[in-house]
Amino acid sequence: MIHPKEAERRAKERWRYWRLLLSDIGITYSDLHQMDEEDIAEANAALDLYIKQQNKSRPK
Repeated sequence: MIHPKEAERRAKERWRYWRLLLSDIGITYSDLHQMDEEDIAEANAALDLYIKQQNKSRPK
């Protein structure tokens, strides 16, 4: 069984993948396996833009 500290280290190391999986944009674990590093980078950039748009459109 993996030690909790090791699991945390791995999650931080692979955050660019986990971030997409845990977001509400519909990327699945299978989708991630089909994506290359450029796809991952672009999807994260798109997610950043989406979050900025959502934050701007929220009433203050």
